[in-house]
Amino acid sequence: MGVRIRLRASDRELEASALVNTGFETPAPDLAVPVEVAKRLGLWPPRCAKLVSADTGGGEVDMVYLEAAVEIYLEGRRRIANALINPFIDEVLISDYLASELGIVILDPRRGLWRFVDEDIVRNSAEPQRWK
Repeated sequence: MGVRIRLRASDRELEASALVNTGFETPAPDLAVPVEVAKRLGLWPPRCAKLVSADTGGGEVDMVYLEAAVEIYLEGRRRIANALINPFIDEVLISDYLASELGIVILDPRRGLWRFVDEDIVRNSAEPQRWK
């Protein structure tokens, strides 16, 4: 299920559809981004970063981890997130932790219906956006 977000890193900004992935379980507000998104935000190539290894659905993957690197805006809500630059994905992915921080409640994943935890307005999912 996707949502339309605005991303900002330093002086660069872009809009993107992001997949809310409850299977992307993290202990912090993490946003996984393809290399192309990282390039457009000025995060690639990284100047100073940590390399992390993560167990994903596709196996173990090494990714660049940038702490508190991205501002995320969703319908007037703003959060700071860590960026995980993953060369094997083609969509922006919102972790379970970040989805919770943003107040996203998935109502019907098949139909793409969601709302904010503190609102009754039911919203439709955004169309997927591939970055390759």
